[in-house]
Amino acid sequence: MLAIILLLRNIIDVLILICILRIWIYYTIKNTYNTFAQFIIKISQPIIQPFQILLPNIKNIELSTLILLFILVTIKYPLLVLLNTKTIPLYSFITLIFIGILVLFKSLGNLIFWLITIRTVFSWFDRKANDFDYILNTLTDQIMYPIKKIILPIGNIDVIPFVISLVLYCLNILAMDIFPQFWFII
Repeated sequence: MLAIILLLRNIIDVLILICILRIWIYYTIKNTYNTFAQFIIKISQPIIQPFQILLPNIKNIELSTLILLFILVTIKYPLLVLLNTKTIPLYSFITLIFIGILVLFKSLGNLIFWLITIRTVFSWFDRKANDFDYILNTLTDQIMYPIKKIILPIGNIDVIPFVISLVLYCLNILAMDIFPQFWFII
């Protein structure tokens, strides 16, 4: 049963991360012909397409992806509790939305951590610029640029990824202390 729970949790986490990436790329990168942007769009399209039929995009708002993301973050915790305890958790709708917001923040923090870690590792190698580097740099620059104004590089060493990782780690520990009943499951 633990294998099923782990598999379901990972599937939901990947779907949440793909939805966040799709929304983030949609609003950040205007070039949708980028190969990595196309990959994210094509991999998420089969999941989002039923929602696009019911809820088309309104102006510049990717409504179908936002609704799917809302559904995923809201059902993740009750579904995992149901599989763990074999009982249906009885929470109010407001509580489920609050837990969903926590799931969203945790997933966003994980995504930011891994994007910055991948960017840091890639910076160690001399490589040609490609579409993935462009998206990776564009997404992480939005987070790193405000901190670059405050903390300057020390010599040739850029400590900003370390600072961001440390802040994310501290926020994760703080959330574990504040929400211990939810944070470990989500």
